[in-house]
Amino acid sequence: MSARRCLRRSMAIAVLAAAGTAMAVDVTVVPFDGSPIPIGAGARALGMGGAFTAIADDATANTWNPAGMAQLERPELAINGGYYLRRTASGGSTESQNALALDHASVIVPFFVLGTQQTLGVAWQRQFDFTRATRSRQDFQNLGATLTTQGFSDNRVENDGAWSSWSLSYAADVLPALSLGATVLVWDDDLTRMSHNDRDTASSGRLTTISNGPPPSIISDETFTAEQHQRITVDNGASAVIGALWHVNAEWTLAATVKPQYDLHLSISKSDRREFRDAGTNAVTSSTATSTRRGATYTYPTSATVATAWRPNDRHTVAVDLTWTDWSALRLDDGASTTSPISPFVAPGDFSDGYALRVGYEHVWLLPRLVVVPRCGLLYEGLPGVTAAPDAAHPQLVNATVDNYYGATAGLSVFQRTILYDIAVQLRYGDKVGSGTDAPFDRTAQVLGVTARAGLTWHF
Repeated sequence: MSARRCLRRSMAIAVLAAAGTAMAVDVTVVPFDGSPIPIGAGARALGMGGAFTAIADDATANTWNPAGMAQLERPELAINGGYYLRRTASGGSTESQNALALDHASVIVPFFVLGTQQTLGVAWQRQFDFTRATRSRQDFQNLGATLTTQGFSDNRVENDGAWSSWSLSYAADVLPALSLGATVLVWDDDLTRMSHNDRDTASSGRLTTISNGPPPSIISDETFTAEQHQRITVDNGASAVIGALWHVNAEWTLAATVKPQYDLHLSISKSDRREFRDAGTNAVTSSTATSTRRGATYTYPTSATVATAWRPNDRHTVAVDLTWTDWSALRLDDGASTTSPISPFVAPGDFSDGYALRVGYEHVWLLPRLVVVPRCGLLYEGLPGVTAAPDAAHPQLVNATVDNYYGATAGLSVFQRTILYDIAVQLRYGDKVGSGTDAPFDRTAQVLGVTARAGLTWHF
């Protein structure tokens, strides 16, 4: 291969890698919708900022704390769905993506055996959402002793899909004031029908190599296009949630949950197409097309939550959740290499532990024929991210960091006879986050997420 072509190919690899397309190396990108934390279930919990571990007294309890199911005295059927809007701004470019989706459906049945309150629950839940889109433009210039290479790339990345699970939950009162519970989750696209995600990337640009002379002269001038489609499918996997709920006294409740580390077995299919053309004649100078399919193991780390709820009377509740996650254990192993789903250029073990803090409040209004409950919440999430690269041609020169997200929520419940209606909205914002995912590797982004969720619960 000629020196000119080697230089051109080298620059093309830099362009594509800096665009975040992962075409330059055979890595798998898992494009979480801004958060690798499960999205949670229920409009009521969303309205309280996710501070629901020490409350967990409805049909979404299997998600937040299965031990809370022991508080239920009547069978419940619940269904929840949401509207999701995500807006990303970086380098003067703004991109938006929105979707409507079913989030959660569950049935919970309490019963007594030997005088002990016990509860069983079955649920389907959308756990991780991958809906997002980014657009960027990258300009390059490499000044060498004898040659100058310059170019640009316009890039578009679109993701959609979700990973979901079926679960079976059990809870029981082991002491008058203490309940324990566990949820076993099964992950399988054949069972959930919503455990796959797609990533489509398109890039186009121009690369020009100039001899520094004297006199300066154009050695090569080519345009290029590149496309990639990636589908990740969850073949099988299992996980668990273990919870405890302790009613310390009439006012205070303490709770804790643990979600042990688990593995999901994936199938990953990719197809790539690249083409170079002479900028003057538009003649094809080279083209490649490849497709691959392989298996991989996705490891999700252990997380734990401690929580409390304070009820000074029957009308007011204040709740606080604190969650720890071992992000250094988040990884993807395809048999040939082990990488971080956050960034292929940072070793999984380099990411620090993460913490999330959620605070919620609700007030009960007892009306003649209705019970109305407004609520609000605040949240903070420290998520794994990477620093911006020093320039677009060196995407590998990044380090692990913490991306900080903040949110505010509000919600309302109306209970009439046997039907509970829930609505809630959440605003979630991150500044200078998402390098390499929501923005090119040499930039960061401002990310705004809006979630509106509605739910219906029927008490038998």
